Parts: sequence; structure tokens; C-alpha cells
Amino acid sequence: MSSPRATSSLNTAIAAVAFVLPMIYIYRKNKRTVAEQKVFKEEREKERAFLSSLVKNPSSQPLRPPLPDIVRRVLSRCSFAYLSTIDVDSTSSHLSLMRFTYLPEEETIIMSTNVKTKKYDMLEKQNGVALLIHDFGDGGNNLTGEYSITLNGTCSVVKDVVLA
Repeated sequence: MSSPRATSSLNTAIAAVAFVLPMIYIYRKNKRTVAEQKVFKEEREKERAFLSSLVKNPSSQPLRPPLPDIVRRVLSRCSFAYLSTIDVDSTSSHLSLMRFTYLPEEETIIMSTNVKTKKYDMLEKQNGVALLIHDFGDGGNNLTGEYSITLNGTCSVVKDVVLA
């Protein structure tokens, strides 16, 4: 049988190892993050330079596909957008928070909604929509909360989709 003193030393050693291992992991993770942060910072500087050029020299023509890299990156990182539609019958607008999927190869944004909604009814009557996409800066997917992009475009309601 072991003495109480030996058991106490063993418990202390186990507690010390259990405490030190997470600290080593956190240190290594932070060390990798420094390199990633450098790359992230460089990308942000390029994005800011591009946006500054747009603000200083606004084009009379809207951006059309192929979209600039910064727009594609924001669309790829984000998953929420505000969809604005117009109710032609009552001359009012309608704003909805939507989850979306961006397909970079086709430069297409996919959204879904229930067919028994006001939003769906308005989308059936019109094809022009506006989307406000904001990277909310929640810490995931390299979101920073820095960018908002307003996209104006056309919308198509796709029915009879066969899901695999």
C-alpha cells in the first residue's frame, strides 16, 4: 500500500502535467497564428487599397462579373445577407435576413425560402433585388466586420428542383 505522502505527490504530478499540456498547446497554436495573422493582415491591406481606389475614383459603370477578388472573398466568407424586395401592389419594400451560398465558379448566390411567405410572393412578381452582405466579424471564417457590399441584380425563382 502506498503512503499518503506518495499518493499526494502523484496527484500533484498529474495535476501539474494536466495543467502544463494545455498551456503548451495554446502556445504552439498562438505561434502558428502569428504567421497566419501576418498573411491575413497583408490580404486586408490589399483589400483596403482596392476599396480606396473605388471610393476615390468611382466608376460610372457598375461592377460586373468577373467580380474583383475582394468581393469574391467576402462572398465566400459570409453566409448572411439582407435581401430587399419591392411590394409593387402596396408600393412598399420588404427586407429579409437570408442565409446564402455563394458559387464562385458561376458567380451566383443561392438562397431558399418558404413558398408561403411575403418575400416569395414579391420575388415571383419581380426580378430585381438588392442584397446587402456584411461580414459580421464573429471571429469565424476570417470575418472582420470591416466590409459591407451592396449588390443589385436579378433574381430567378427556381421551382421543380430535384435534390440528390
